[in-house]
Amino acid sequence: MLTLECDWPYSKPVFVLSNTLNSVPKGYEDKVSLVNGDLKELTEKLKSNGYTNLYIDGGVTIQSFLNEDLIDEMIITTIPVLLGSGISLFGQLKDTLEFRCTHSEVFSNGISQNRFKRFEL
Repeated sequence: MLTLECDWPYSKPVFVLSNTLNSVPKGYEDKVSLVNGDLKELTEKLKSNGYTNLYIDGGVTIQSFLNEDLIDEMIITTIPVLLGSGISLFGQLKDTLEFRCTHSEVFSNGISQNRFKRFEL
């Protein structure tokens, strides 16, 4: 977002999860809140403050939340362009997590989007 030249696109609170930043970049102080620490404690704190639906983004961040079993729904968008190499989508998980597909949609440009919900046996 720092490099984009556009108006702030978010109408909801934005929490930036970082273990390296000490402060919010200049110009974004009223737009984002910096958070860090144990993910389970962090999500419980956010829930207690009324934030019950969190949008988690970023490869390593998603993997970290999955490893703590803190993801209960995923929307995976597939763009049918093969790059030849890349990073595993979910990385190495310490436990098996089962999800069920609840909705699929294919767009006219070939992109598909699938919604998955956490399945408990």
